Amino acid sequence: MFLHSPLIWSTAAFVLLTLSSAEFNGQVHRNDDGLLSLPRSSQLPSALNSSGVAFPPGNGENVLPPKDDDVDIYPELWVSDLFYRTLVNFTIQRVGSSACQRQVDMYVRNLQNYTDWAVRMAESWNRHPIGILAGNKYHMGIYDECVDVNYPVKGQYCLSEIHLFPPMGKNYSFQKGTDNINDVSDNHAWKTVLGWVDSPDLVKRNSLNLGICIPDSCSAADLQTSLQNEFDKVFLPEKFKAVVQVDPILCTVSGDMYPYDMAYFLTSAFFVLLVMICCGVTVGHFIKLSRQQNKTLSDDEFFISFSFIKSVKELLKYDKTNELNILNGLKVTTMIFILFGHRFMYLVGNPMSHSKIIENMYMSGPDIILTSMNLVDPFFYLSGFILYMTTSPIFMKAGSVWIKLASPVIYRIVRMLPAYCAMMAITANIVPHLGDGPFWPQKTWSEAETCKKYWWTNLLFISNFIDAKYECLIVSWYISCDVQFFIVGVVLVYIYTKNTKYGIGLLSTIIIASMITPFISTILNKNDGILKIHIPFLENPRTSTTFNESYRATHLRATPFFVGVAMSFVADKLKKTKTKLSLITVYGGTLVVIVVSLCVQLYGAKFYARHRPYNLLEQALYSTFSHWTWTAIGVWFTICYYTTGYGLLTKIFDNRLIVPMGKLSYCVFLVNLIVMMMSQSSQRLPTYPSAKSLLDAWIYDTFKTYLMGLALYLVVEAPFGDLTRKMFGRGKKSDSSIRNEVPIEKTTTAETPKKVVTHL
Repeated sequence: MFLHSPLIWSTAAFVLLTLSSAEFNGQVHRNDDGLLSLPRSSQLPSALNSSGVAFPPGNGENVLPPKDDDVDIYPELWVSDLFYRTLVNFTIQRVGSSACQRQVDMYVRNLQNYTDWAVRMAESWNRHPIGILAGNKYHMGIYDECVDVNYPVKGQYCLSEIHLFPPMGKNYSFQKGTDNINDVSDNHAWKTVLGWVDSPDLVKRNSLNLGICIPDSCSAADLQTSLQNEFDKVFLPEKFKAVVQVDPILCTVSGDMYPYDMAYFLTSAFFVLLVMICCGVTVGHFIKLSRQQNKTLSDDEFFISFSFIKSVKELLKYDKTNELNILNGLKVTTMIFILFGHRFMYLVGNPMSHSKIIENMYMSGPDIILTSMNLVDPFFYLSGFILYMTTSPIFMKAGSVWIKLASPVIYRIVRMLPAYCAMMAITANIVPHLGDGPFWPQKTWSEAETCKKYWWTNLLFISNFIDAKYECLIVSWYISCDVQFFIVGVVLVYIYTKNTKYGIGLLSTIIIASMITPFISTILNKNDGILKIHIPFLENPRTSTTFNESYRATHLRATPFFVGVAMSFVADKLKKTKTKLSLITVYGGTLVVIVVSLCVQLYGAKFYARHRPYNLLEQALYSTFSHWTWTAIGVWFTICYYTTGYGLLTKIFDNRLIVPMGKLSYCVFLVNLIVMMMSQSSQRLPTYPSAKSLLDAWIYDTFKTYLMGLALYLVVEAPFGDLTRKMFGRGKKSDSSIRNEVPIEKTTTAETPKKVVTHL
């Protein structure tokens, strides 16, 4: 009876009439495609998600009244729905290639019949991007599902880039003072997409990379033309412009696409032959050792240089009385943190699924990551410190001055070149064939082509003088700087050994000049005082102006090296005078120096503030003092170690595990970026950037890098290094030594950063 009450029916009719009237007035309605439309700014606001599902506006407390200049400037549909409308039935059409059109027609017919291969191509890519507001820029689909289609059409995966541009004259920038795009919740969603398009610490929300599967007979230009036509049909009526770009190198098929040339076969044959020689010599070495009672062979035998047994023995050799062991520990510690920084660069510089963590890092830290692009300075310091100890014994012998000056330079270069050339050859001719993926050609092929064209700049050690985009092996700038410093340092040490007063005066002048030069350069060129690791830099360091003009310049990186040379003079004097410091001075001073140096180091994080005005004097001062942060710690550590020591703490940097790892530093430095590039270039999907994912990737690639470094050491570095010592008459260890000095033969074959190119 209650249901038949006239009052109930009247009330229900009134409610239905009210709801129909509200829908008719346009607050929420469906378009022809069945997608829910976003309200215009002049209408009552209600939020919709990317699928077009309406959410109620709540109690109205957060609803902002429309502004006059905001009326009718946003599309009715959300960007994801506009993409879906564009792509839902997309096929390449009206292209010049008849082969492409035939395969497209075949694909369409088979897709209508739900043929397996056609459906696989169709479902392997996304039509409806998600997570745009969260910075999910890459919508990559399933790469392998696309390229695994081989008959009757071969699937080709293309990664397109679509840029969204607003109507002319419209400004969507957030108000000045708005720092965190992820905390802005009361703005229109379209404004989040179109605002801050040029901020280097943000992932652009107005740019998407979309993976699309097409027949392999179609070109990147065919895809770009067809996509552009479809986007124009949907976006231009909304008064927005979508610009499509498809780079041909980002269109890939299954299998190895890099051409096999004579250089590949020669390089492969050389390394296969070299490995076979090493294995054969090792077997012969083992047989001879097993037949001899004393279990030793003369090191003068030529063949033994290629024996893994000899190389491993030299690597594991540990002389606990050698005071230079601790330098290997310092090298390993520095290298581990450098590998962390490089892994961070490759993780952030490649597709991410949620950029909020990285974007917040530029505001809240950790600041040590933002300011540690000078972390190679300890290697420059150690290289300078070793210089005096390894070259001064040569200058104290009789002989021609020119021969004594040229000998250490030539010896060092010859020692460095085998491993250096091996990595250039591998990068240029072998690496491109070792993997696949959406980004593999773009990342590895460009490195290969650069090395094929500009390898000679590395052999002349001038790679830091040319544009970074032409630099074969991006780490080669360090080696070029180090060799250039070494040449100057040899002359300096020679002068010092002949006339201490003149040597100290010249060294002091060089150090003062090296400190003033960054300051003057920054003032004159109005450069940044710090190399900022913004997102564009992490994506491609070669495009950074600061990296290209300031970071790699020899005259701007000289301070740590020549301070290291000076401290080798000081350490020599401290040992002779037997100076001792109190434990309070040693440990208390170490703490103070570290704290002060880190405070200066972390000050550089202030330059990342988005609206911070540029202060030329501040930038110039930081460009000078930033090269003293790790250097100051090295100076104090040297003074304390060669006077009093650090007791049991020294064992952390001087033990049977650390010393062999330190000897691998040069090889690890050469291979690390190639190993990480190969790991990341095989990426199929965006990664979630978190502390855990970074830590996992760091540990994994550090292990893999040291493993590859060990292989390079055993096959190339150790055998050719031993041959070089014999060629220069340094095969036998000298039993004589100058008081308080270490013979060069010992330092270059055992615990010191030999080849140090060292190194690193």
